[in-house]
Amino acid sequence: MRAFVLAGGLGTRLRPRFGDLPKALTPLGGRPFLTRQLEWLARHGVREVVLCAGHGAEVVRRELGDGARWGVRLEYSVEAEPLGTGGALKHAERFVAGPALVVNGDTLAPCDPWALERARWETGAVGAIALFQVGEAAARGRVECDAEGVVARFVEKDASFRGPAWVNGGLYAFAPALWAELPAAGGAAAACSLEREILPALAARGRLRGLKLPGEFFDIGTPEEWERAERDFSA
Repeated sequence: MRAFVLAGGLGTRLRPRFGDLPKALTPLGGRPFLTRQLEWLARHGVREVVLCAGHGAEVVRRELGDGARWGVRLEYSVEAEPLGTGGALKHAERFVAGPALVVNGDTLAPCDPWALERARWETGAVGAIALFQVGEAAARGRVECDAEGVVARFVEKDASFRGPAWVNGGLYAFAPALWAELPAAGGAAAACSLEREILPALAARGRLRGLKLPGEFFDIGTPEEWERAERDFSA
């Protein structure tokens, strides 16, 4: 199974701390975040990785090369301009060769990715999403599933919400059919959001499964979340 890492974000919220460093190379416990993702994939036998890059792509390429140091074969799909997470995947469609993992470039979900693919395959879903429970979900969007694990709906951030909830861990397993759901314009990928446009549409048709996983995941998208992850990985 091939993995697609969505690493084209601008990382604007981290710039006051790390300047123009590509978000994928943000240090965590003294090492670039993306190298931790690559090692995690290699440990689980996922050794073909496509890096969907944009801002700072050449810096990332110089740092990571072909990925051999981390046990993977790394290829690059580089956007000339930001396309969003869905557009980035469409732009990388030439690399699709079967079921695939998709990983957000700023999250690390320490779980077995094959369990996610099994959950998708066994139910005939287009996609499966890794869900983690957080103790306080006011600052996060929530994912609600029915008793069979079918994703019923996505709920946007709600500052009035209090208490625990299941949230998107930034890790997905998809059938090749996903790429037919991603829009194109004039023969090229069109900008779109996987999270805000594609996943809710799949959920509305009952084609998306949620797999509730134990433990926690790490998100370095904001300074606060980076600090929490840094404390854990530096301990």
